[in-house]
Amino acid sequence: MSENKGMIIHAWCLMTNHEHLIFSCKEKGKHSDILRDLKKFTSKKIIESILDNPFESRKEWIIEILSDAGKNSSNNKEYPFWQQDNHPIEIYSP
Repeated sequence: MSENKGMIIHAWCLMTNHEHLIFSCKEKGKHSDILRDLKKFTSKKIIESILDNPFESRKEWIIEILSDAGKNSSNNKEYPFWQQDNHPIEIYSP
C-alpha cells in the first residue's frame, strides 16, 4: 500500500491499544488521504484475519464489540476498528 500511495514510513510502534507512526508523503498535502486509506485497508485486513483464524478464541466477542460500536458510528457501520480521529503532530517541515 505505501508504495502505491506515496507514503514513506520512517518508524512505527504498535502498542496494545494504539500505534505510533512516523511517515512522510512524496506529495505535499496528502497526509490525511494516506492516513484515511491506511485505516481503511488495515481495518479490513485485521477483521478478515480475526474472522478467518480458527484458533482465535475471542472471535465472537471481538466481532460483537466492533459490531456494537458500528451501530453508534456515523462513518463505519459494520466493524469500526480505528477511532475516527487522530492526533497528528508535525515533526519536521523543510
